[in-house]
Amino acid sequence: MSDTSFAEPTEVGSYFVATYPPFSVWSHEAVDRDARPALATPPNPDVPLGMYLHIPFCRKRCHFCYFRVYTDKNANEVNQYLDVLAREFELYGELPAIAGRPLNFVYFGGGTPSFLSTQQLKRLVDRLSAVRRGTRPRRSRSSASRARSPRASSK
Repeated sequence: MSDTSFAEPTEVGSYFVATYPPFSVWSHEAVDRDARPALATPPNPDVPLGMYLHIPFCRKRCHFCYFRVYTDKNANEVNQYLDVLAREFELYGELPAIAGRPLNFVYFGGGTPSFLSTQQLKRLVDRLSAVRRGTRPRRSRSSASRARSPRASSK
């Protein structure tokens, strides 16, 4: 968990909530009290599992956007982020609340998910799918360090 001591306190009604729970309630105590026990508990099999993946990259910041986005990242930095994102799901996939459960949906948000190249999106989906199957694909160092410009899909 990252240190959020630099953040200003959150006040009700002062902003649009882009995360839930809001950052103001995140603490080590809350993780130990709420999150860890929930992840250690086997799920109700009738409850579907969904996942939101934040892809925080854009070509430029839109004037109306209030989300955390980055407009200055190259393909290598994007690949590093995607690798960590997939690794985080691999770790969660070992916990009782997630292990062996099918993903009913994955929502890619951000930023601009179409900022990812086809190859970047395929590698990410392959790794997420491997967690569902209980296998892990072998990762190539070269595939995670290719220096090429990501291109957005046409809309």
